[in-house]
Amino acid sequence: MVAASLLADGIDGIAESAIGWKQILGCLAGLGILSSGILLPVARRPISALAVRWIIAVYLASCSFVIWLVDPVSAATWILLGYSAAICLLLPFRFGILTFTGIVALNLSLTWISRLKVDLTGLPLTILDIRIAVGNPEGLWDALSLPHWSRHVAVALVCLALLGWVLTALVTAGRSLRGAPTFESMGRILAVGLLGTVIWTGLQSLYRDIGGDDSTWYPDRVARLAGRVGILPFLGYSFHIESRAIGDIYRSDGSSLPPSPDDVRQSVLQYIDFSPRGRKGKMQPNMVIVLAESTFDPSRAFRLQGEWNADLFTENELTAAVGPLRVNTRGGGTWVAEFETITGLDSRLFGYSGAYTHASLSPFVERSFANYLEKRGYETWAFLANRGNFYNSRRAYESYGFQHILDSEDLGSESEWFDTDTAVVESVTASLGPDPAAPFFSYIMLIENHSPHECDVAGAGNFAIRFSDTEEFAANCALHEYLRRLDSTTTAVNALIRYLEDIEERTSRPFVVVIFGDHQPSTFTGSGEFLVDFAPFRTSEDMYTTFFHVLSSTGSRLKCCSEPLPVAALPTLLSGFVARGPEDLYLGENLWLYAHCGSNAIPQDFADRMSSLEVRASGERSGTCEAAYRRAIAAYRGAGIVRLTARSGAGR
Repeated sequence: MVAASLLADGIDGIAESAIGWKQILGCLAGLGILSSGILLPVARRPISALAVRWIIAVYLASCSFVIWLVDPVSAATWILLGYSAAICLLLPFRFGILTFTGIVALNLSLTWISRLKVDLTGLPLTILDIRIAVGNPEGLWDALSLPHWSRHVAVALVCLALLGWVLTALVTAGRSLRGAPTFESMGRILAVGLLGTVIWTGLQSLYRDIGGDDSTWYPDRVARLAGRVGILPFLGYSFHIESRAIGDIYRSDGSSLPPSPDDVRQSVLQYIDFSPRGRKGKMQPNMVIVLAESTFDPSRAFRLQGEWNADLFTENELTAAVGPLRVNTRGGGTWVAEFETITGLDSRLFGYSGAYTHASLSPFVERSFANYLEKRGYETWAFLANRGNFYNSRRAYESYGFQHILDSEDLGSESEWFDTDTAVVESVTASLGPDPAAPFFSYIMLIENHSPHECDVAGAGNFAIRFSDTEEFAANCALHEYLRRLDSTTTAVNALIRYLEDIEERTSRPFVVVIFGDHQPSTFTGSGEFLVDFAPFRTSEDMYTTFFHVLSSTGSRLKCCSEPLPVAALPTLLSGFVARGPEDLYLGENLWLYAHCGSNAIPQDFADRMSSLEVRASGERSGTCEAAYRRAIAAYRGAGIVRLTARSGAGR
């Protein structure tokens, strides 16, 4: 068995095999076989079948316990199967054999489904998928790209297996109840209960071990985690974190009604003017959303001295609205902001699955802001600064409804990521061409300010801008590098504006551009590998504030915003440039909720660093806000943007 395990390591591609839990398992198995060879010949009387089952059960439980002490994470599935086999040996024979066979079959089938889901989305099977599949099996089959006939076969097989197991359990229970309880039967019941308690204790310990690292933040780490612990323990872990961080959108008691159209209308008119004055003609504007990776206004976040290029954060003649933006991650998680600004839904509504929007939620998206504009005659484009296979990006944008999706390879980048934002804009405008089909909607990702911000400046004397509270070289050098890249981002945005102005000059079609920061970079938030502590240099602004800037040549101005705008409200705000009135707005309930609750209607953060499993409190709602929040959830559920149950939407 030791030799077989070493050979298996070689087949799996493990270059250096060492003595681990598989080898220890082989040694324990060998010890059991040797012990049997010694004990059986010297036995003075035949050993009953029941005694053999007890011996094997104790042996399996002992082996599982020893392996648990050695490597409880990597061997989690084998430990669980070992304890399960021990329990099944103590059950009535036929029922025990059937139960263990079902457990093994379940493990194999779910492992296959999970690997298929990883290949398609980058994220393994979770308990949320199981919940959705129970209520809406066709949704999971669509997400896995499986033929629908196989769904009917699978459902029939599962029903037959469960029916057979239940009938066997009933027959076994009937036979057991006919006779009086014996000392041996009571012993088996106690042993099964003890082993069940050991399994529960082991799983809770496993969950604590897993929650201590970053394995549940990036989807590729989640996939590796699921492969390491096995699908059954991983499903238990996903249930564990879902029970602690379930999203409110999945809860519905039916007692709250969505806001009325008149209520929404009154709130919308506080922020958007639909009167024709000041508008240029009746042509629909070309629209662009620019996601500026890790970009924020440093003067709001830190106490600084000196002057820099702050054009992105400063009002100009094209400004329709500018101000702070409330985002839901810090240091990373760009995909969260992408999902929120395309669907208009706050990721925290979905609990822990909101941390994996591209992988966990995108397969169930029914409609989005891209679909909203497409129905109004727009041609929709998504331009990714990374490869389309990174974190399921291309498939996610397909689910979000974009007609054209170009990644960094399509845009001509020789590396996986663009080096500069100016290069991104040059590639985007070249792809759209001088006379793009009009009107068009483009979602563009700029990536240059991604962490870390290490610079190669030789001396502190080269810093024209610095922190007011420190002369520390490393801190001011990082700030210098951030501002250098920010200047490049500003240049890229200005080039994009000139491109749109040139189109308007030739076609008279106006434009609307919004640029926003998806999160503050890990360099400055303490969530990355940069060792400087920037907390002493911060203002009272928290680390969940970036910026947004709406620039428009339509002549329209937005009446927004007195306090930070929630990031998910951006598509609602933009839809005001194409909507015929408040009733035609995209998800106008976002502005209604903003009017009642301000920046942060959800008092908990689920989508930020889920590896710690800490739900960060971000304030308490007033009674008015609490009621508005519940009504907004009812509206979101009824909007059919994300398929939650079989009745949530009719399909895209």
